[in-house]
Amino acid sequence: MFGKKKDKKKKGTPTERFLSLTANGAPIEAINFFLKKNEDGSPSLEVRTKDVCEAMHYSHVDFELKTTTKMVRVSAEFKEAKQEKHCKLYIFEVSDYSQFFI
Repeated sequence: MFGKKKDKKKKGTPTERFLSLTANGAPIEAINFFLKKNEDGSPSLEVRTKDVCEAMHYSHVDFELKTTTKMVRVSAEFKEAKQEKHCKLYIFEVSDYSQFFI
């Protein structure tokens, strides 16, 4: 007699997707791009790649990360590089950071 009301599924905001990453204008195939604070409170950047990436072998690197919703520009100084089990980890000290919503 009385029909059940169907609940409409609420569609949330779409997930932000990675589009591109460049270092000094050269495209990079990165596994992970991570900004964090060190124990002393200074910002640092970690970039993981599958193999050695020569575009990041400079003392100063300007990164540009594009996603579906924003563009992040990070200016950083090279600190160290580590070989992990399946990837290469590059660590930088952040000197400038800006974020723009598209």
